Amino acid sequence: MSDVRLQALERETNARLEKLKAVAAANAASSSEQHELSASSQLAVARQQELKNTIEIRKRARELAVPTNDNAVKLKLREFGEPIALFGEAAPERRERLRDVMAANLDLDAPFEPARGAETALQRAKRPAMHEAVAAVADGVEEKRKESFFTEGPEELKTARSWIARDSLARAARRLEAERTRVEREASDVAAYENSLSELGRRLKGVANQLSNFADERPISFVAFAPGSQLVATGSWSNLIKLWSVPDCKQISTLKGHTERISGLAWHPLVGGGSLAPTTAHLVSAACDGTAKLWPLEGGKPLGELKGHVGRLSRVAFHPSGRFVVTAGFDTTWRLWDAQTCQELLLQEGHTRALYAVCCHPDGSLVASAGLDAVVRLWDVRTGRAVQTFQGHVKQILGLDCHPHGLTLASGSDDHTVRLWDLRKKKSLYTLPAHSSLISHVRYEPGAGRFLLSTSYDNKVKLWSTRDYALLKTMEGHEGRVMCGDIADDGKHFATAAMDRTWKLWG
Repeated sequence: MSDVRLQALERETNARLEKLKAVAAANAASSSEQHELSASSQLAVARQQELKNTIEIRKRARELAVPTNDNAVKLKLREFGEPIALFGEAAPERRERLRDVMAANLDLDAPFEPARGAETALQRAKRPAMHEAVAAVADGVEEKRKESFFTEGPEELKTARSWIARDSLARAARRLEAERTRVEREASDVAAYENSLSELGRRLKGVANQLSNFADERPISFVAFAPGSQLVATGSWSNLIKLWSVPDCKQISTLKGHTERISGLAWHPLVGGGSLAPTTAHLVSAACDGTAKLWPLEGGKPLGELKGHVGRLSRVAFHPSGRFVVTAGFDTTWRLWDAQTCQELLLQEGHTRALYAVCCHPDGSLVASAGLDAVVRLWDVRTGRAVQTFQGHVKQILGLDCHPHGLTLASGSDDHTVRLWDLRKKKSLYTLPAHSSLISHVRYEPGAGRFLLSTSYDNKVKLWSTRDYALLKTMEGHEGRVMCGDIADDGKHFATAAMDRTWKLWG
């Protein structure tokens, strides 16, 4: 206890002692039967009262609402006329000093109501105002439900969203027209349709390993077919990206630029169509160095860098138009980038843990994200709203892909299951007990989506029918965990990458 407090306590004790003497003298004058207390008795009474007051002060001090912010503590000390900082005093010590000062200034004659539960004296003082606030909220609850939280974005984001809205409407119209044509064709000749499915099942059951390549000295983390199925890109833990020809699997080039292991690859959707110049961005890569890079087919040097995430990146995807890139990172955000200017257009939060998987809807209007919080979220890129949330997995989600027809979404998880989500009914459509270990990647057949590929840490790759969810083929051959898999545009070739440092071509 400080000297200042001791002196104050001594003065207070003397004052109370004088008060007790005055009371005793008055009592003696009013009644001859009462005797004046001795000095020792009066001192004992004073000490007893002092201890009682000290206990009361400490009791109330525990109930005081003391600020936790150091700046607020200093301001409060200044209000009491105390120095805001003492030599060698840290923030916790300063807060306790404020508590002592506030306790010393308490009025012991004021009525005291013990705190109930975790309620403090400050909360009790604010209780009437809180009741009024609750009443106001109850009156305007409907209005508050209509409010939306948003962060103002740049003008480029507004322009991009307007462009995406127009482009997605055109893509949706083409997709629906193609869907109507397909349904009419299948309905007009059911036998031919059933025969085509039977033939597909027989072909997939006969899939075998055609070539196996040692692609690097370290594990292969990602593999992706280019549109047109003439090229394959692989990424490894040695920070390298390699391009291979198909079907002879000869290495064409090596792309160097990242400083950490590759975590994701995505091809421009117009590669192979002849509309892209060789010097424009054909491939985007994500790595654990926190950056994504855009690569041309020629030159071997990155055209641009997408930098903004805090921490490692996981997956990356091109928008169906090719004008934008979506990245997912371990900073719990996914971001939208302009592929031409490398400008960050949107930083989207919403997940509580690291993001691992991201994919775009075929129309380009929606983005799906999932990660270590075991939740799949669907976002409308045109408005920035989270339109759907899918919950059902009990462990982290590492694989995500959207059906080419845009009606379902597939997710693979560490709970050993693949879940299919109906985007129209907003619920789980089916759960596949697919593997005996973590599922690292899922991929629909491009174009038709008649089957689904899943890869797992159980060293296996499996093909599933999306019609009746039957297992069509189990592909075994890797000697390590299978990290990724992809399907060629024509559905006749498959590529897989694993921790055994190989990538394999199946067909």
